[in-house]
Amino acid sequence: MITSISIKNIATFNTDTKPIENLKKVNFFFGYNGTGKSTIAGYLQNISFPEDKREDDFKICSQTGFDYKNHQIITFNNIFVNDNFIQNDSLNGIFSLNQRNEVIDEQIASLNQLILEYEERIKYIENNGIILKNKQKKEYELLLNKCWDFRGKFDIFVKIKLEHSGKKEAHFNKIREEINKGIVEIRDFSQLSDLYNSLYENEILEIPISIDTSNYKSIRNTERELSILLGEVIIGNEDVDIASLIKVLGNRNWVENGIEYLKNSKNICPFCQKPTIDDDLEKQFAKYFDNSYKNKIEKLKVLYSQYKNISQQFLSRLQEIGKYYNKNSIISDEYNSLRDFFDANMVIINDKIQKPNEKMIIKSIYTHKIILSKIIKNIKEVNKNYNGLDESKKQLKQLIWNYISHNCTVIISNFDIRNKKYERIEIASSQLIENINQKIIKKRVEIKELQNQTVNTEEAVININNILKNSGFEGFEIEEIEKTNNISKYKLKRPYNTTMQDTFKTLSEGEKNFISFLYFHQLCIGTDNIQNSTRKKIIVIDDPVSSLDSQALFIVSTLIRNLIERSNTENNQFLNVYIEQFFLFTHNVYFYKEVSFDRFICSDFCHFQIKKNNNISSVENSGKSKVNDDYSLLWESLKDIKNKLPNNNSMNISISNTMRRVIDSYINFIGIKENSWGILNNKSKDDKNYFIWSEFISLINEESHKLGIFDSIYYQRLSTVNPEILFDIFRDIFKEIGKEHYEKMMGEVIDQ
Repeated sequence: MITSISIKNIATFNTDTKPIENLKKVNFFFGYNGTGKSTIAGYLQNISFPEDKREDDFKICSQTGFDYKNHQIITFNNIFVNDNFIQNDSLNGIFSLNQRNEVIDEQIASLNQLILEYEERIKYIENNGIILKNKQKKEYELLLNKCWDFRGKFDIFVKIKLEHSGKKEAHFNKIREEINKGIVEIRDFSQLSDLYNSLYENEILEIPISIDTSNYKSIRNTERELSILLGEVIIGNEDVDIASLIKVLGNRNWVENGIEYLKNSKNICPFCQKPTIDDDLEKQFAKYFDNSYKNKIEKLKVLYSQYKNISQQFLSRLQEIGKYYNKNSIISDEYNSLRDFFDANMVIINDKIQKPNEKMIIKSIYTHKIILSKIIKNIKEVNKNYNGLDESKKQLKQLIWNYISHNCTVIISNFDIRNKKYERIEIASSQLIENINQKIIKKRVEIKELQNQTVNTEEAVININNILKNSGFEGFEIEEIEKTNNISKYKLKRPYNTTMQDTFKTLSEGEKNFISFLYFHQLCIGTDNIQNSTRKKIIVIDDPVSSLDSQALFIVSTLIRNLIERSNTENNQFLNVYIEQFFLFTHNVYFYKEVSFDRFICSDFCHFQIKKNNNISSVENSGKSKVNDDYSLLWESLKDIKNKLPNNNSMNISISNTMRRVIDSYINFIGIKENSWGILNNKSKDDKNYFIWSEFISLINEESHKLGIFDSIYYQRLSTVNPEILFDIFRDIFKEIGKEHYEKMMGEVIDQ
């Protein structure tokens, strides 16, 4: 059963319209033409269609309670008349649902019970499937969260924006993609952190110079030459007499320097200051310090100078590098170490020159090769990062994805194993449901065959024709005709007419509406599709009384009341078990009161009033209280309008016509004669509202439905006048003809 309806953003209903709630078994809707009755009825009809055939106009409307599988909405409106009588030359046969064979009924009931058991079994399987799906969903969400947590470790890498930020499922799909692609390189988190700092946090500059390897090689070559001389004992000519003395004294260097002194001292002895140095001694000195000795010493001095220069060049180069690169003080530390290293070697070489007869050893720069190679490698790495910074950042991002994917591999694998089990269960369940559905189809075929043995389409024809005859409509009738495949059809015809012309088009408007409703009534108690016999009907009737005379109106009212007759055992249920719910929409007060007379009808009913103000419709729930009579409703509408007067004169015509109907009804009821009151006696013709007063008065006399001399003036003035003036005139008229009545109906006091 439908329990609520929400009509929004269509016709005179806007997006703020409140839902129609607390719907009952029987629902009476009263409203004047144009208030929105047909819109609500049209929506109810629309939801009876399959989803692919529903109109888009109702797309934001909604309802609760309708079950397409178990409910069938049948609607009487202009569309019903058009589809069944105007567009078609024949009608579907209506199967009666009240003639049954008891034995067959029991068989049908048994088959229906079996179908219910099958459906319960399907529901049980589907419910288990839902439980399984929910479990899968929870496990999947847990998996997404776990995979997302590994991403969170890299939140400290604030300058890196990984793909799919804020989208857990897309993040998970990326991980799957990486796993399927194959994870090639994996680094631990500390390595990734170092790489991030080097690429993002530390300033990366190009290092234009590096260690000069040719300079290094020159140092190494010089070291080899020096090592040979340093390891050699360099002495003078041992065959000279003075050689033993020099050797004993160990003052070779002093003697050599003294010879240089003698060249400028004219053979004066540096000790006794006498010319004791003769030619023989000079010859012995010259012979002792021969060319071989001198050449070796000279070579030592040359190598010393060369070593000093190239080592200074090497240090200067290193110092220059330090201006661009000195990570962890690697350059400055190595500079200090090499400076001390070279200084130590220079001292040793110098000592060798002073004491050539002693073997000496210097250290090789080769001992610094590891650190120097590291510096060269670091410089290359820095320059590589500088030249390929974008590519390095891209590679770092890939390494991050590798890290995340590697850590998620096991949990994803375990999830996939469980998920395959779920899929196998789902496939097995689907196959089982399909098998049960096939059984249901077979049972329904059996039911249809049994139903065809007991139902007929003649009863509906007899019922319709009897009502037509008893109602005085003897000029036409319904006739059953046979079509192919033994499917029954009805034809509307006139008695004794053999031409089979389109009889419906020859009917009066009242006859058309009456015969259309009779056919609809038979659909309500029967069905034109035996497969729908198990679906309970929700009946919607939209203003069925147009052009009907009082007798036809009474018959239609009686037929409707029969449809909503209460059960003999439960007052809040229908006597007709095939009916689930009933909706009636009408603007006719008499018909509304006839149909809603609550004696004998289902006690679960409710009244609703549809109103329109400022071209916006609303629905009020009146509970079990009927809406007021037509005259009272006119007063109520005036009260509503006055309380919510628009800021424009767009409603002036409607306001004035309502006032005319009220005044006309009141005067006719109390019997005021045309000349029995002088409403205009105290009004000056110069009053700007005089002509409007006059027109109101003319509207209530016997010429009120004819054109008068003031008509054009009235409508011209009426379209521009302030609506408050209309209410002032209306009040003043009743001040003359019925002050107390006005005060009672409007709920306000007229000043004297």
